Amino acid sequence: MRIGVGVEGASDREFWDKVLRKHFGNVHFDIRNMKSREKLIRNTPRLLDSFRSLRYTAGFVLMDRDRDPCIAAAIEQFDRVIGDAVKLPANERFLFICLAVRGLEAWFLADPLAVNTLLPRANYAAPPETADLNPKQVLSELWKKQFGQYSAPNKIRFSQMMAPKFDPSRARQRSSSFDYFWTRMTTALQS
Repeated sequence: MRIGVGVEGASDREFWDKVLRKHFGNVHFDIRNMKSREKLIRNTPRLLDSFRSLRYTAGFVLMDRDRDPCIAAAIEQFDRVIGDAVKLPANERFLFICLAVRGLEAWFLADPLAVNTLLPRANYAAPPETADLNPKQVLSELWKKQFGQYSAPNKIRFSQMMAPKFDPSRARQRSSSFDYFWTRMTTALQS
């Protein structure tokens, strides 16, 4: 089985390459770094064509919701063909667009055990829903508690460190947007 995944940047690619392979070892994942949110949106039709021509089981586009007021507003940025493709019933759909509400960092923060394993001095307690956080600010504060000075973590390096510790079953409990993505991925792999 093969799944295509388009992501915004290098830190996303590093994280998903490790996490998806770890949890779905018998599946081939073609994870493509599109280098920015805008390029990912613009190039999704080409990604879709490529994934279909390679006869993949499904295609996923993972992006941060960023400043979009709602998920629908984020989806509206894609062209009509993509918009129509993601409106099909889930069991008939090839393409899934999944948005990390407040960013990939909010999905990291949905696994407090992984965060505390990497940053034990931070003593992080996750809220019931990490979409309510400002995740970049929270991670910077946790980093400061761990290392004693202000410095933001390197996103790529932190993604690499987080991936082996991250447990989707824990993250699903504290992030509804992560739960949506993981449910869609799991369902696509069962078909």
